Amino acid sequence: MTTRHVGESVGLVELATRVVADLRRLIDQRLELLRAELTQEATRLSKNLGMLVAGAVGAGVGVAFLLLALGLWVGYLVGSTPGGLAIVGGGLAVAGVGLGLLAIKNLEWQRLARETGRELRRDAQWIRDGV
Repeated sequence: MTTRHVGESVGLVELATRVVADLRRLIDQRLELLRAELTQEATRLSKNLGMLVAGAVGAGVGVAFLLLALGLWVGYLVGSTPGGLAIVGGGLAVAGVGLGLLAIKNLEWQRLARETGRELRRDAQWIRDGV
């Protein structure tokens, strides 16, 4: 009878050891998935950000020339080049503040690592339901 009890406790210790090892491996896999997703998303974000900056610089130069031409034209209409430039500048300032406030209002943060979050929620539910 003592041998059977010792065998059962060794079996339980071995089972607990395997469960802990499996949970550790699962956590390691989830962390590796998170790391891979974050690296992939950071790479994609940096590429898109680079293209956005390049496009913004090009568009900014073009818009500057168009606004200068508009300011000179408005200045011609009102009889004063500085006045025309001031009118165009004031209109741009108002539009810029309005767009900035709208952007702040509509700003939403994108969730990162969607797949890892989904997997972790599934694992947590699996653990709650019983291993």
